Amino acid sequence: MLQGVSRYDAYIFDVQGTLMDFYTPVTRAVAEALGTYADPATVGDLVRAWRSDYYERILRLDQSVEKWYRVQDSYVDGLGDVCEQFGIDLPEDVRIETARAWQRLEAWPDVRPGLKELRSQAVVSTLSNTDMATMIRLFREQQLEADAILTAELFGAFKPERFLYERTCRYLGVDPSRAAMVASHPYDLRAAREVGLNTVFVYRPLENGRLEDAVDDTEGEFDHRIEDLRDMP
Repeated sequence: MLQGVSRYDAYIFDVQGTLMDFYTPVTRAVAEALGTYADPATVGDLVRAWRSDYYERILRLDQSVEKWYRVQDSYVDGLGDVCEQFGIDLPEDVRIETARAWQRLEAWPDVRPGLKELRSQAVVSTLSNTDMATMIRLFREQQLEADAILTAELFGAFKPERFLYERTCRYLGVDPSRAAMVASHPYDLRAAREVGLNTVFVYRPLENGRLEDAVDDTEGEFDHRIEDLRDMP
């Protein structure tokens, strides 16, 4: 548990996977869409493929504040492509409803108490690729504390564009050397490190539903590694 004064003045959090479990609610929605007799292994593989499609899809997008393609729309489109790969036919209305699961993520057990304790000592902010409306809804429904909710939509570009990290620090009024990016994804931390932020890797072994797909900082690449937000440096 954090005690006394925190190491950094501001902590900037990734959300999907880092603060919130996406696999459980999304898997539940996919299983419901496919029907009672859906093979659990197929459901899991489809969800992981859907997540990978999202990463690849947003990297190809030419975004701007004025012309923003919502992440939620990318999930709907991506599900269509992934279902085609799996030989599954889902009507458009079912795909739209199933994709809403990405707006109903569930905070990991350590997140609510961890953010509350951390916020008593430092500025707490998000920096997520998720849509603003989704983020606000998630933080309200999950009763999570933060001083600022920032997303890619406000910047007109997705992480890992470097200027998102720089501008987040500017908005928070903190020098990058006095801030830490907190994420369970190495690409996010590497981009933040390039502009001078400190890095905290959060190990989420079941982010993708099974241990063999877990990502870990086994080489000590980042400044800190934790498994519980209540152990934040």
